Amino acid sequence: MVPPDEGLASDRRKHEAAGPPATAAANLARLRAQQNRFVPRMMRLCAAAHPYYRELLRKLGLGPQDFQAVEDLRKLPLLPKQDYIRNPGMFRLELGDSEELTLEETTLADVIYTAGSTGKPAPFYDTVHDRFARIHLMKRSAEIAGIRPGDTVMNLFPLTSVPHQGFLSATWGAMAVGSKLLSGLTGRPYPDFRVHNRMDDSIGAIEREKVTVLWGITSYVRRLIMRAQELGKDFRSARLAMVMGEPCPAGMREDIRSRLISLGSKNPAINNGYGATEMIGPANECAEGGGRHIPAPEQFYFEVIERESCAPVPDGEKGMLVMSHLNRRGTVLLRYVMGDVVAMTHETCPHCGRREPRFLGDPFRVDGLVKVKGTLINPQPLNEELTRLLSQGVAEYQVVITREDPADKFSPDAVLLRVACAAEDRERIAREAVALVSRVAEIVPGIEFLAADGFSEIAGDYKFKRFIDER
Repeated sequence: MVPPDEGLASDRRKHEAAGPPATAAANLARLRAQQNRFVPRMMRLCAAAHPYYRELLRKLGLGPQDFQAVEDLRKLPLLPKQDYIRNPGMFRLELGDSEELTLEETTLADVIYTAGSTGKPAPFYDTVHDRFARIHLMKRSAEIAGIRPGDTVMNLFPLTSVPHQGFLSATWGAMAVGSKLLSGLTGRPYPDFRVHNRMDDSIGAIEREKVTVLWGITSYVRRLIMRAQELGKDFRSARLAMVMGEPCPAGMREDIRSRLISLGSKNPAINNGYGATEMIGPANECAEGGGRHIPAPEQFYFEVIERESCAPVPDGEKGMLVMSHLNRRGTVLLRYVMGDVVAMTHETCPHCGRREPRFLGDPFRVDGLVKVKGTLINPQPLNEELTRLLSQGVAEYQVVITREDPADKFSPDAVLLRVACAAEDRERIAREAVALVSRVAEIVPGIEFLAADGFSEIAGDYKFKRFIDER
């Protein structure tokens, strides 16, 4: 275990030497003191230079003086993601060349894009101030995951048409802790500049450079490991897979682990972080199943609220996640509805002794429930069960909600399970998959088989969607 970073993080041995772990109340009080230092200035900037909140505060009859602590942010209404996606420029501070601000606060450094649910990706602006905050956060995040200066990290996030956060997270996280960094530079080829590499190039570099950490999108990392198996490569140096951007249920963790072991790895760890563009970096696990640590909680105010009443839920209980930025100079979002259901605790971590809050369990989408033939289906438990098939001959799968006759919009709903596997396994897998979906979702699916290497046909450009509603 790497000694945690400064701030709220603390080394387990220090806690043990000092006596019993700090209580949740003590951890929360310490965090609130750090967060509240940022609130007055953040709100002064919003009142003066934020197009959206300047107008909102005027309509509400509120001023910066009304916000002295994070709890005061509850005076503001919730911000749906659609409002930000619709007009992202309204959420960027217009700081100009104020003499009261540093050059770092006013200089644009990066523009990252969040995909949203539909339409054109929305820009998320970082000034140099925000870039430094991102590096600070990613150093902590990487250390929580156990990445060390002696590691060699392979950044497997693709070079995409628009910049996404994952590539930056793996880059800054590795560099900030002093690890050696390699980048696969995969992705869709761009004709003007041939900078993209093939998956096989990354696999060769992992073996040649004795890479210890694989960091990328869950489904891509798994596909790369499967390809390495086909090529008979040696991954004995790999000790940690950082799989991000998509869930990695228990069945998939074990599938990835067993495949790495078959390549020579010794007891590899699988870390499935939780994050979003608006969070500027992932909350990572210190131990598998131990909860996802928020690496720089003083930069944000996270609320977990009851969906209907919007009242706060007790520590450890599930609710809708709401986030407010406390120390940003580019894009600023306050009481922003993340769209996920989570549980959060302020208890000291029993695995590493850190004091920052953690997200418990696997977050899932607020709007994730899908109605099919009058029955509500929750994709999360269905996905968790289906991942168990990955160690039983299934190379990849995808659940599709469609219609019995796609050309008829009034046709009854249907569930289609697309499965990539060897021809000789199809009869058995069809039997097992139909039984599994019928048990979990109470619906009998249709089956569409692809060749064992046919998962590339159903994999997306950035994140692979295992659950699609085509109606």
